[in-house]
Amino acid sequence: MARKIKTDKSASGRRLKLRSSLVYEVALVFLASLLITGFASYFVIKFISDKDIIEENERITTAIAAEMKLVITDYDSYRWVISYLMEHMDDGTLDLEYDSTVETDKKLEELVSRHPGLVIERVTENDAVGFSDEDRKLLAEIVFNRWLLRLNDMQKAYHVSFLYIFASDYSYADGIYIVSANGVGNVRGSEFGEAYTFGTTVPNTPEQTAAFKKLYTTSNYLVYSDQFMDRYSFMFAVDRMNIVSGVTFDITELKAEMQKQTIQYVVILLLHLIVLAAFCITVIYVKALKPLGRVYENVNEYKETKDSEKIIKQLAGIKTHNEIGELAVGFSGMVNAIDHYIDTVKTVTADKERINAELNVAARIQRNMLPTVFPPFPDINEFDVLASMKPAKEVGGDFYDFFMQDEEHLALVIADVSGKGVPAAMFMSIAKSLIKNRAMIGGTPSEILYDVNMQLCDNNKANLFVTVWLAIINIKTGEGLVSNAGHENPVLKKKDGDYEFVIYRHSLALGLMEGIKFKEREFKLDPGDRIFVYTDGVPEATNAHEELYGPERMLDKLNSNPGASQQEVIDMLRDDINVFVDGYEQFDDITVMVFDYYGPDGVQLGSNEDSKEPL
Repeated sequence: MARKIKTDKSASGRRLKLRSSLVYEVALVFLASLLITGFASYFVIKFISDKDIIEENERITTAIAAEMKLVITDYDSYRWVISYLMEHMDDGTLDLEYDSTVETDKKLEELVSRHPGLVIERVTENDAVGFSDEDRKLLAEIVFNRWLLRLNDMQKAYHVSFLYIFASDYSYADGIYIVSANGVGNVRGSEFGEAYTFGTTVPNTPEQTAAFKKLYTTSNYLVYSDQFMDRYSFMFAVDRMNIVSGVTFDITELKAEMQKQTIQYVVILLLHLIVLAAFCITVIYVKALKPLGRVYENVNEYKETKDSEKIIKQLAGIKTHNEIGELAVGFSGMVNAIDHYIDTVKTVTADKERINAELNVAARIQRNMLPTVFPPFPDINEFDVLASMKPAKEVGGDFYDFFMQDEEHLALVIADVSGKGVPAAMFMSIAKSLIKNRAMIGGTPSEILYDVNMQLCDNNKANLFVTVWLAIINIKTGEGLVSNAGHENPVLKKKDGDYEFVIYRHSLALGLMEGIKFKEREFKLDPGDRIFVYTDGVPEATNAHEELYGPERMLDKLNSNPGASQQEVIDMLRDDINVFVDGYEQFDDITVMVFDYYGPDGVQLGSNEDSKEPL
């Protein structure tokens, strides 16, 4: 083979034969290894699959429990229905249909005929109370039947052994079955383990009672026995009765199979790995490591001596006819070029490291300028505030600030400097310092912004400007003044209400024109109100299709969970923006601030500890 390679007149043909030689050598080794590995992997995969089945069943039971709760709560009158069923459980008036809908469909037609346009899922408790006695009975029987059939379908779809919902008082001494799914071949109420009819009361064992009581401290509880895996999940309470769902899987055969395959896996895999490791190490050493070691020695020697002529001569002595030989030849050709490039690389690297170091220092200085300790005023209960800033580059032009002007007045600031990077960051630091220093002297937002604008316009040769939203709030009364210098519209959430934009005419941004006066507005916050402010990096977040995230999408996301805590608001908005941009490069700095007003006697409702990464 070596003789044929030396006499081949085509350089490309020689490279092809050399490459094929190494592929052939490695292929023979790993072909035999793959046969052995495939045989052993059968047992490994089988073992892992069984383990995954158990874990998957645990995840499935969690999903099933959540779906069971949705089945019940999908009806607006679910609490009333359960209360009604429990109230009439023993008086013989209920006419419940099991595992069929024939009679239930008739009942529904009768109920709808008396209440045209009625949607059974949307009947509220108040609606039900206003029905006649007969209509209330029909409503409860119809909803019960629908619950039952949905659970029957779930049992068949998920292949679970038992699926049921029962009620119990706080002692959990016994359980009153409300809905119990009926699988294929089961006879309802025939014996323990089959589907029960409504009202069946089953005493709990001491072990079950102890397990159910743990639902006081956790919303669900997983129990393994020799035969079953049971998940109990607390759903809600009705009339001092706890409503609990139960999901049961039969795991007897699976556990036996897992034990058997575990033994096979351990024995065969250990023997296989020992033999295969010894064989592969020997072959790889002879065919690759030894010649590579010689290349490595020459590379190290070149690194120390920079003697190109000597190294090229030594590399020519490596006669391995595969890719490693090609590597030696290729490295010989590169040595001269490396000599010429090395000085340039050193220079470029030094410059880059210096710039990166300076940017890191600048970023650290900028971060230290912003408040980062939350809650910022642990001894003040009238309000809470949380903010986050994520620059588009190492440093940015956005900033936020909040500080007490005096014992009763809090200043809130969020701003966005035009441009990006280092120039914006420098202008940002100047603007932030000027605003805070001027605000601490006193005055209204319009007076503060007027004086700061005059200072920023002075010798502003770079023509930079900054949009600012500045509010000063009396934390005892909730009364405040706000001035908006070209910034985004703020968002207000009244207590128990939705987020809404507060839209009014803005003034010019700071730094554009001397002597302008800034408009200001009065406002009044009530305990429980929230202010959400942000920079244009949020609505102008862009995806790969050049689509903007937009203020409407932001408002919709905020209103998707209006009761969220401050940290939850920031986290869910950050996650939604990340999903929207889908990895596309961040175009602008993103800054948000959330302010909650609790009033003079307010108590902080949420905690900003354990926060996620910045927005």
